[in-house]
Amino acid sequence: MLKRLLLFLLLLAGGLAAPTVRAATGDTTRVTVFNNRALTRYGEFDTTATFPAAGRYRKILLHYVLGRYACPPGSQYCGSWDYTTRVVLLPPANDTVELARIITPYATDWLAQNRRHDYVVDVTDYASLLRGTNTLRFFYDGYSWGFNITMYLEFIEGTPPRDALGVKNVYSSGPAGGGFPYGRLADPIDNYLPAKTVTAVPGAAGASLKSFITGHGADTRNCAEFCRKFYTLFVNGTSQGNTDLWRADCGLNQIYPQTGTWVYNRSNWCPGNAVAPIYHDLTSALSGGSAQVNIDMAPHAISNQSMANAKWIWQTQLVSYSAPNFTTDAALEQIVAPTTDANFVRDNPICDAPRVVLRNTGSAPLTTATIRYRVGTNAWRSYQWTGSLAFLAQTEVTLPPVPADFTGQSVFRVYVTAPNGQADQNHYNDSLRTRFNAVSMLPPSFVVSLLTNNSVTAGVGQTSWTLTDQAGQTLSSRTNTTPATTYTDTLRLAPGCYTLTVDDAGCDGLSWWANTAGGTGIMRLLGPNNTVLRTINGDFGCQYKLRFSVTQALARTPAQALAALDVYPNPAQDGRFTLDLNLPVRQDVQLQVLSATGQRVYQATLPQVQAVKRPLDLHQLPAGVYLLECRGQNGLQLHRRLLIP
Repeated sequence: MLKRLLLFLLLLAGGLAAPTVRAATGDTTRVTVFNNRALTRYGEFDTTATFPAAGRYRKILLHYVLGRYACPPGSQYCGSWDYTTRVVLLPPANDTVELARIITPYATDWLAQNRRHDYVVDVTDYASLLRGTNTLRFFYDGYSWGFNITMYLEFIEGTPPRDALGVKNVYSSGPAGGGFPYGRLADPIDNYLPAKTVTAVPGAAGASLKSFITGHGADTRNCAEFCRKFYTLFVNGTSQGNTDLWRADCGLNQIYPQTGTWVYNRSNWCPGNAVAPIYHDLTSALSGGSAQVNIDMAPHAISNQSMANAKWIWQTQLVSYSAPNFTTDAALEQIVAPTTDANFVRDNPICDAPRVVLRNTGSAPLTTATIRYRVGTNAWRSYQWTGSLAFLAQTEVTLPPVPADFTGQSVFRVYVTAPNGQADQNHYNDSLRTRFNAVSMLPPSFVVSLLTNNSVTAGVGQTSWTLTDQAGQTLSSRTNTTPATTYTDTLRLAPGCYTLTVDDAGCDGLSWWANTAGGTGIMRLLGPNNTVLRTINGDFGCQYKLRFSVTQALARTPAQALAALDVYPNPAQDGRFTLDLNLPVRQDVQLQVLSATGQRVYQATLPQVQAVKRPLDLHQLPAGVYLLECRGQNGLQLHRRLLIP
């Protein structure tokens, strides 16, 4: 089908409204809201957006593209902190509603890398409000600058699984940066979460509570940012169980490494992530379109009330829906791998088993479906999925590995058909395609060199590694390591696709600036004559995966060394580091060190070097985070983050 992309430009200060245009089923209309808007202050950034006045959309996606700009000289902490941001809609004659909440990453080094990240949030629940002219607010809860924001919405024409008919607030701590207090004896959070009667819009067939909830502040018990809490929802007086307000996977963040404490788990959020909404279906509890809800937070109090700084930024909404529009409908939501999407960077690239997200968008439970997929121009392959998915439930499906198909290809296609062995009632959500990059190619024999750091868990070193083949079978491993010890293991592999998984029990990698006692570990893959084939960046959090292939061609040709850069100790208490540089060929290298604001504070030239260890003396610099940049020939660029405590 011919796709048309219709651009509705935001006019920040008056002017002509975008024309009203209708698109055919499956076509996409784009509305741009902000374009590289520099966040130069704390607070609210309001603008006027013109959305389509009419139409039916199977999906509405919000793209929140975060970037960096150079702060003025002398600025502190430029783009260096995890700030709460909120996208809020102020529709006429309706509650002010939060569409999305994203926590910025610690991004001190983003500017030097010219890095941006596109967060994609499904906002189809707000279809009834995203019409015509609206005020949209971006709230930035930051006290230092350096970020910019580009934001646009994609309206994808078609029939949704069910129509979103209306949104009303139930509990709200406000559209700005305030929150419900937590731990104050004279002002308990229960005051802000009373029992309420909620009513769906007339004609609705169902409704759900939808909440954005994140914990912030630091009292004497590390609440509410670093304390694990829960709430209990009561519907019509009956407990629906406890809901955990905790993210236990921050050390597996897809945006990594970051320049702050990104690996620490937090109260329902991680730095650099969109906050996932929490849903509770109320459909079966509605009587006459209404139900009573009550939320009880886990008790919390501290003895020193002057330190009662904990808060929960809270927005709970009632979203009203129509009945399901399809009985039998299977949808593909995402391609996890293979893809170049930076939201799945830890999962890519691959050379074995594709992974996709399958969703049931029909009212009948989904128990079977056929998934067909193709890598490049190779033959279509077929997989029969079986399971049980309720309406709107989804699951990640790992397809059978096809390593031979990946050779020389760069496009992956997949579609789903025959849900429950029947005709699919909606074909517009059946297929996806993506581009991907090739995995690294390594020789059939190489050495895994691991220098462990000082950290231990249960009496053994925290870092281990495992090598598996395309079938998931373990071929080699190094576990139960000793701290501060070097291990060298030679691998001899047949042609095929492999995964090297490096795990760290402390979830702070081999080297991390906030764990100075842990020291610095180093992991490298070495070829003949100790040529460095690859260096594993030690700041990987809980886990790092390298997927690679071995081919017959590499078995007959010498392995080519890759550029590798290590700096240790890091952090360096006195600012004196050792630079360990390995390059494929001898060349001139330009060194420079940049401050957190992007200012050059050190530079040097290394003439005609290939493998060199030399001091890097930065003792004259003040404590802080810095970026080391090495530039060589043919576009060579290597970066390492440096910390002087």
